[in-house]
Amino acid sequence: MRILFLINVAIFLFVSNGFCQLKAKLADKHYENLAYYEAAPIYNELADKFLAKNKGEKMYVLRAAISNGKLRKYKLSNEYYASILKLDMNALSETQYMNYIDQLRMLKKYEASVEQARIAHQLFPKNEFFSALINGDDKFERVKKMNKIADAEVAPFNSNKGDFSPVFFEKGLLFVTKSSNKGFLTGKYAWDNGNFTNIMYTEFEAEEWIKPKTLSGEFFSRKHDGPIAFDSSYNKMLITRNLSSSEKKEGVRYLSLYMSEKDKDNKWKTPELLSFSTKEANTGHGCFSPDGKRIYFVSDRESSKGKTDIYYSDLKDGVWQSPVNFEKVNTEGDEMFPYISPNNRLYFASNGRVGLGGLDIYYIDLNDENSEPINVGDGINSPADDFGLIVDETKNKGYFSSNRNGFIDRIYNWKSTPPEIDVIVNVYTNYKPKEAVENHPVWIISSNLKDTIESKTDENGWVMASLDFAKEYKIVVEKEFFEQDEQIVFDTYKFYEDTTLNYDVFLNPTSISARINVVRASDQMPIENAMINMYNPKTKEDTVFYTDENGFVIGNVDRHSEYWVSGSKKGFIDNETNFFTNNYSDRLVELELELEEIKKGTVFKLENIFYDLNKASLREESKVALDKLARFILDNDVKIELSAHTDSRGSNRYNLDLSQQRAQSCVDYLLSKGINKSNIIAKGYGETRLVNRCKNGVKCSEDEHQENRRTEVKILDLNN
Repeated sequence: MRILFLINVAIFLFVSNGFCQLKAKLADKHYENLAYYEAAPIYNELADKFLAKNKGEKMYVLRAAISNGKLRKYKLSNEYYASILKLDMNALSETQYMNYIDQLRMLKKYEASVEQARIAHQLFPKNEFFSALINGDDKFERVKKMNKIADAEVAPFNSNKGDFSPVFFEKGLLFVTKSSNKGFLTGKYAWDNGNFTNIMYTEFEAEEWIKPKTLSGEFFSRKHDGPIAFDSSYNKMLITRNLSSSEKKEGVRYLSLYMSEKDKDNKWKTPELLSFSTKEANTGHGCFSPDGKRIYFVSDRESSKGKTDIYYSDLKDGVWQSPVNFEKVNTEGDEMFPYISPNNRLYFASNGRVGLGGLDIYYIDLNDENSEPINVGDGINSPADDFGLIVDETKNKGYFSSNRNGFIDRIYNWKSTPPEIDVIVNVYTNYKPKEAVENHPVWIISSNLKDTIESKTDENGWVMASLDFAKEYKIVVEKEFFEQDEQIVFDTYKFYEDTTLNYDVFLNPTSISARINVVRASDQMPIENAMINMYNPKTKEDTVFYTDENGFVIGNVDRHSEYWVSGSKKGFIDNETNFFTNNYSDRLVELELELEEIKKGTVFKLENIFYDLNKASLREESKVALDKLARFILDNDVKIELSAHTDSRGSNRYNLDLSQQRAQSCVDYLLSKGINKSNIIAKGYGETRLVNRCKNGVKCSEDEHQENRRTEVKILDLNN
């Protein structure tokens, strides 16, 4: 009996295991044919058995998660995802991790989604979606706050069986529906056991929507029809539908894009497959550019960055060109349902960015090459899938699709009430006190240059302008001889209520007046017709002025600069000083330059004479001062002693010899400039005439030693 029992148990286990294998093969076949409605319950059973008894394969758990996700059973799908990750954190591919994280967000599990994004980012560090979620708190909060300016309500004509992708047509709307069966010959859609999609039409009459009717003719095929789009003339139509059996006899008959045109009788011709569609991938969701010369569409072909990308094809010489990936909007996720608004904004749906969950609706301004995708925000978007938005002529309302209620697609109408945003710009010159700039142009430039605002300040130096919501701006003021103190860049994304912004623009003068007063040192009396040199070391520009009868000279000089000013006149010893023009608030730099009358026995220091270390050879920069000295000697016909001095370091003999050699180097140079040999004497004093305490044996600073290293000129006689 015991042997018979064991035999029966073995037979049962063999049959049971065999039955499980048959189920797994059947589920795999459904899965490979995208028949998730049939595959999901089998995988659920196999997955539960594996998790409870560790029988079978963990692949069943993964496919249960995927299949339930395809059927929008996100809670159950996420349970299976969580279960398999407990078994193996490396069990999910990059795309599967993205699906799981997005489904968590669709169920408002935002903290959990970010935590999973952190784990996934360690496995796939190059994934931009994971990185964006980890660092996207500010973007997420901004999206949520936009419910203050936009809202939506479900349209009354929905079937509650799946309606989406509305488009304006004639006096109403066309939209895609799953509410009607195409007939017993067509059957059900294996993906979810629902109906294949049809095109319906409804009109708004007498303040209400009439009952939608299914369209036939060129709007109807035996498989999926829609979404649909028209050019601006409504003479061309794009329609998404499955490849026919004649177009592809075996394998998956992917969605493809077809075009129809009206004939001379204003009737639609048979739609023709567009040349850029492919039989090996999905192509659909087409829309025209406003001029009809470009088609935007969606595809999951091999060149896609993510799961589905937006592409475009241009019409040249009557031929639609090879598709181009519109990389600017595409992510690792899905980008779908493009639509071009009357003001040339491309609206599309994406689940590859920081949004509320599922597909969120974004737009990008095609008039602005620098524009980046902007989330239209909560109020229109929700944690579920939101897509297929269209805009009416007011630009502030329209229709879109969402499965926010029970994950069933419905059409909603939306309206947006953007806040009134004004900006006041005050323009001042940056003097002290500041001065208003009257009747002067101000440019408020948006990232789309076509929206630039130009105005003029009033008598108080200010201008007021109205701005658009969710744009970037910069304020530019240009004025001759002035520069804007700082660039003012701002945006209007974060303002959800009526707001007035204030900005002060300060203009810094690029030049300043320098007024030099030249006076006699002995009694401060003005010196007329003295020559003033203003030299800019940076630009090497040397400007010459002559004082007026009051001893003044005025000249314009650059800001942010250093200047050296030297004054000279026959009968006076040259003098020089320097100044800086870094202070914007000053209109004027005022300097007084004293010139001492030439007298026998007068001694003055000759600045900027430099020698190489422990050598007597002159450095090139010393020749500027010596050239001035040569002119002074010739102009005033004087006899001088040019003396060189050292500090106390080194022996007395050495310093005396070195100073004599250095003085002689200066004299030799002056002789080369035409100075009579009888009018100049070279004298080296070494360390014998120190000007401070730094004699031998006294510890001094380098600055103190520098005071003693000098070149001096002594007036020996006046020849005239």
